[in-house]
Amino acid sequence: MFIVCTNCEFKYLVNSADLKPKGRMVECVNCGHQWFQEINELETFSAAPSTNQLNVESNKINKLNEEDKDKKIKNLPSTVVRQEKPSTRNSVLLLLLIFIIFLGIWFLRSYGINTFVLIEFYIIEFFFNLNLIITDLAIIIHDILN
Repeated sequence: MFIVCTNCEFKYLVNSADLKPKGRMVECVNCGHQWFQEINELETFSAAPSTNQLNVESNKINKLNEEDKDKKIKNLPSTVVRQEKPSTRNSVLLLLLIFIIFLGIWFLRSYGINTFVLIEFYIIEFFFNLNLIITDLAIIIHDILN
């Protein structure tokens, strides 16, 4: 299950069994914000309570038995989910590569070499040779079986 800190929006992937049946206090590793996290079986993506739920949260905290209050909040075994930011360097390199390809095609066309005719010739030649190979294999297999 995913939980999100409302203070810094840090995301965690947590095993719902670690939250105990009634929930537990959790602490954000990034900012230190603490909140009571319940298990919501209907929701696959649960978030930390917003500010309008602070009264409900404080009531739930008060209901915890004295033993749980005295214990220090332990970090849950969780995985921090970090969203990768788009790489501007890769985007610029891709645009540069596309520009170089178009520039190369334009350069070849300006000197009388039509690349598309050349590419079409190699594609037709490839399929012609592939057809010859398949035909020869079919003849060989037919001769072996008969």
